[in-house]
Amino acid sequence: MAPPTPLGLVLAVKGSALVVELEPVAFAGHAPLLLGELVAAPAGPNLAIGVVHGLRRGRRGEDHAVADVQLLGEIIEPERRPRFRRGVSMSPVLGAPVCRAGSELGAVVYAPPSAASVRIGVLSNAPGVPAHLILDAFLGKHFAVLGSTGSGKSWTVARILRAVLDICPAAHVLLLDPHGEYAPAFGARAEALDLARLELPYWLMNFEETAAMFAPQRDGRGYAEASILKEALLSARLAWAQTNGGVAGPVTVDSPIPYRLADLVRIVDEAMGALNKPESVAPYRHLLSRIESLRNDRRYAFLFQSLYMRDNMDQVLGRLLRFPVEDRPITVIDLSGVPSEIVDVLVSLLCRMLFEFGLWSERGRATPLLLVCEEAHRYVPNAREAGFEPSRRAIDRIAKEGRKYGIALGLVTQRPAELSPSALSQCGTVVALRMSNEHDQAFVRAALPEGSEWLLAALPALGTGEAIVVGEGVTLPMRVRIDPLPEGAQPASHTPAFSQAWKEDRDGLAFVRETVRRWREQRR
Repeated sequence: MAPPTPLGLVLAVKGSALVVELEPVAFAGHAPLLLGELVAAPAGPNLAIGVVHGLRRGRRGEDHAVADVQLLGEIIEPERRPRFRRGVSMSPVLGAPVCRAGSELGAVVYAPPSAASVRIGVLSNAPGVPAHLILDAFLGKHFAVLGSTGSGKSWTVARILRAVLDICPAAHVLLLDPHGEYAPAFGARAEALDLARLELPYWLMNFEETAAMFAPQRDGRGYAEASILKEALLSARLAWAQTNGGVAGPVTVDSPIPYRLADLVRIVDEAMGALNKPESVAPYRHLLSRIESLRNDRRYAFLFQSLYMRDNMDQVLGRLLRFPVEDRPITVIDLSGVPSEIVDVLVSLLCRMLFEFGLWSERGRATPLLLVCEEAHRYVPNAREAGFEPSRRAIDRIAKEGRKYGIALGLVTQRPAELSPSALSQCGTVVALRMSNEHDQAFVRAALPEGSEWLLAALPALGTGEAIVVGEGVTLPMRVRIDPLPEGAQPASHTPAFSQAWKEDRDGLAFVRETVRRWREQRR
């Protein structure tokens, strides 16, 4: 495989970077070199492959230019069976000719991997070359999709997940959707649940989650209430276990064993009645009042909706995690319009159950699961005081330990600077869309693998639906234009056309009345 006509010569070698002095375009008979283009240079028996990430004038006047090239890998056996591999075993020597890689070499560099892969788009600098994700590495080592509002983030997430479901129809995906925009992207393949259709019995919560709801720490208060709750909760679980034939193994305050809320209230009330000092009853009364208030709060109906006690943990988990799949491999949890304190309880419970399901599954038979968190900075924030600690801890644990138990994590956010660095650092693949905020760019810079810093310069200039993909899930870092979604399968996140909607008064007061009705009934 002979390389095309040289563009210039290697002027300097600096580690994995080259400085190339280009021939004057007027004399070389070729089109000007562009940022992002692939170039090749002989390096011993192989061809070193690099990408142009900088252009400037040379010292020899206006007719000469210098290109900065980042080496990506090498093509081995270029004349026989050309194959690309990452890393360079031998750097080009000074004076070595540098040429455009061209479509022939580009097809070798970006050839579909031999492992299972999915197409997500085409290369921005070579629209004829498809871009693939290596499926097992992309999912098994976690991923992050980062981008400012309007950059095509939701579109990219939907495109990736649809591509995964196309070749994995028996997948098990749980998507947390804070804006209610993803269900249309999957159509009949999604089990779409909102709070009205969701059932998560309160007894599934562990002690930390139960205390955060019934005995929150506020202004130094709540410690006494949490202590009372802990003893009562254990007694209530034991009472149910003993009444219903017992449980093999020890019962703890965190065991997912049903208990009657009436038993919990009775135990707290009896403990309060046994006190000798009237001034000690305050925390008991506060706890009982809080339990009664939340039980009657219709916003928490998904926790307290069962009229009678039943142990349906297997059915709840089966529906959420898609066992059996029944042609619906993804569950979309619509969290739009849900108050933040309720979202925190719900997300914490879902994420912890997902992790513990993988943890307690029989080794060797565990089915991989994928959790995708849209607006992830809300659930696993950078600052501890900014979020609900149980949900932060649950997602952090999945990020750090989930891959051991077949739990994959996808973090999606428009504010990476507000996301937990420890969680983001566990993501083996980063899909970065347009990002203009300097703090967000700096945060992404720290998360990118060594040698890919040159890609950051392109972040503010990316088009809508264009992304830089780096990490374990791709053969090498690449700039990708994401494939469009089919008609009717786009996420419901489009911005309204003000110029058209404001041309005439069409709706009148009837529109306001309808909105008020839906608002009061909590129906979208």
